[in-house]
Parts: sequence; structure tokens; C-alpha cells
Amino acid sequence: MLFWAGLSYGLASLAQYLVLTGHVQLLHPAMMGLIWMGASGIFVMFGFVFKVGSDPLVLKRPSVKRFRAVWGTLIIGAAVVIAALMIMMVRFGAGAEAAFVISPVAISIYGIGWRVAALMTGKRWPNLLSLGCFAGAIGLALLAGQPEQSLAYAVCLTFFAVLPGLALMLRQNAN
Repeated sequence: MLFWAGLSYGLASLAQYLVLTGHVQLLHPAMMGLIWMGASGIFVMFGFVFKVGSDPLVLKRPSVKRFRAVWGTLIIGAAVVIAALMIMMVRFGAGAEAAFVISPVAISIYGIGWRVAALMTGKRWPNLLSLGCFAGAIGLALLAGQPEQSLAYAVCLTFFAVLPGLALMLRQNAN
């Protein structure tokens, strides 16, 4: 789930950066929303429905089930928090700024997830990812309103979701 979430939303964030900097032109501004909805669809299909990259036997292990349940809950929680923030911002006339609020919140939730993973496994390395996420969230907040925030979010997702998710996926499939 980490790998697919990071990859799909990281690519959407990169696309957003390219649009915001004028490197890519959209036919209509609403298409940016379609890119993010497409990223959500890809994530759900590959991460939840098809579980691509996960060995079915590995998925039956209790520790893997717990790990997936925790991350699945955090991802759903993040979606709810982000949706609620966006609804409130639109309601209070700050809809244009809503896109800049999402990335620091999402990376903060990844930080919580890595901290929980450290506690669940007793391993220290997820704590480093957690601290990196929290620092990244502050950095993303400082970049709010600038196109570079989208690029920084894609980088954060690469380091805190794609690469660790890929490492976990490969390690689980190797066992």
C-alpha cells in the first residue's frame, strides 16, 4: 500500500508541479482534479484490489495483516481529514488554497504511521522515517502557495512511501 500510494500520488504531485510552473498546459483547470482522482483510482486498484507486488501467502501472515490494517486505517483517516479540510476551506472561501494544505497534512500522517510501525515492530529505522516526515511536513508548509511545494511533496512521497514501501514489498516477497 505504501508503494502504490506514494507512487500514484507522487506522480500526480509531479504533474501538478509541471502544470503550476507552465511546463504542461491543461485543456481545462478542472483536469487537475481528474489527475488526482486518477491517482486515487490507481492506488486503490493496485494497492487494495489487486494487491500488486504482494505475495498472497505473505498477506496471510498475522504481522503483515496488522501492518496493512494500520496503514490502511491511516490512509483512510488521511483521506477523511484531507476531505474535511478541503470542504471547510471551500466553504470559507479558501478553496484555491486547499491544494496547498493537503501535502503537509498527508506527510504528517505518514510520520504517525512510521512511528506506529516502529512501536509495532520494535525496530528503530521507522523512527527515522517518522522524524523525516515531520520535518518534511514543516518544509512543505513553508513552501505553501508555491509550485515548488508540489515538487517537494513528490520527493517526500518518494523517500517516505515509495522507497520504504518497495523495500518492504521486496523483503516480504523474498521470505
